[in-house]
Amino acid sequence: MTNNDLPRKLADARQIAAIATGFSLPFSTSGQAIAVSIFAVLALLTLDRDRFIATLRRPAAYLPVALFALILVGVLWSMQPLSGAIRWVGPYAKLLLIPLVMATAFTPKQALQIAYGFLAACICLLALSWAAFLWPTGPWGWFKAPGVPFKDNAVQSGCFALCAFALAIGAMRIWVQDTRRAIAMIALALLFFADIFLIYVSKTGAIMAAALLGLFVVHAGGWRRSAMVAVAAMIVIGIALLTSPQAQRRIAEINSDINANSGQTAGGETISTASRLDFWSKAVGFVKASPIVGHGTGSIKPLYQSMEATKPSPYGQATPDPHNQTLHTVLQVGLIGGLLLWAMWIAHARLFLARDYASILGQAVVLQNVIGSLFNSHISAVTQGMLYCLAVGLLGALVRNAPSGMTGRKPPTTSASATASNNAA
Repeated sequence: MTNNDLPRKLADARQIAAIATGFSLPFSTSGQAIAVSIFAVLALLTLDRDRFIATLRRPAAYLPVALFALILVGVLWSMQPLSGAIRWVGPYAKLLLIPLVMATAFTPKQALQIAYGFLAACICLLALSWAAFLWPTGPWGWFKAPGVPFKDNAVQSGCFALCAFALAIGAMRIWVQDTRRAIAMIALALLFFADIFLIYVSKTGAIMAAALLGLFVVHAGGWRRSAMVAVAAMIVIGIALLTSPQAQRRIAEINSDINANSGQTAGGETISTASRLDFWSKAVGFVKASPIVGHGTGSIKPLYQSMEATKPSPYGQATPDPHNQTLHTVLQVGLIGGLLLWAMWIAHARLFLARDYASILGQAVVLQNVIGSLFNSHISAVTQGMLYCLAVGLLGALVRNAPSGMTGRKPPTTSASATASNNAA
């Protein structure tokens, strides 16, 4: 092997690791960790130094690094011992992937391969989920929850909503050029969308799906098409909720959650509305006690433990997570951290203001994460946070690599772009 062959082989291995990471996201936490670790090492080995420095000058890249650095420094004034506090830095380390992935010279063809890896995994989950619905007495005892074979319903709903949105937007953009393919994409998108409401309704997942539906209506093109999409979606949701015993049972659980005394539902996997309200109301008092720099990294559980004697949690124990990303950050590193978090989200939203396909998908990723982070700590969560960091980095790389002027106007259709990429390769 010559010296010229080594960079190419490393780049090929990096691409395989990236595809494996995308495929493992909906499936396996350990597989995801292994794949992304290999990818990160290979990305560092193939990194262009000048390109990386130029990337770090952008707010979309340096703000995640700044937030991670603040969390790291926050161990110095933590309520936890240093050995305990340092473990809380890990959930934010994935933010470092954003500038790394953004600085990697991904081509549209490579990005499409990674997206196909993620879509393939979600299609496998979708098939299993629908099989459990159509054959309820089948061998599904190993499922994590009804209709949810891996991870949890919130993760699955988020992944399905993103797939449905990407497929629907892609179909709209190739409708004239390839109607059959567009119809197939819309049909698959509807199966993903219906499953969110048909199998095991997640409150956060349903809200995120509704937000992405609203974004799709914005980009559908014309009020007639937008109205048709909205009506069709309402019909799909109505049929799903009316025909699914699991969905109806889950809705009853959600209704009882409002006034629940216990933080766990019958399924044992979701935090009740009552518990969230308790977490948030107590968090306000904690923030007032140390508003600027917070209580230090890793201090969330000790803070809630301090209230158990006088105001016990309806969840039954002190929580290590206030189920809100802003509070998760502010409680540890204060309003400075909260401002950095929202500045990062705003910078990422500004990165994707154009109307090309990559930018529209970027809008969906940011919107989904912001909405989900109102009810859960989605940046620090294993799968949702990793999906956000990798997607923002990858789509940001595509937007940055776009030809001058391309992102300011409507680009060629998805199929035409893919064809051009394949021909160039």
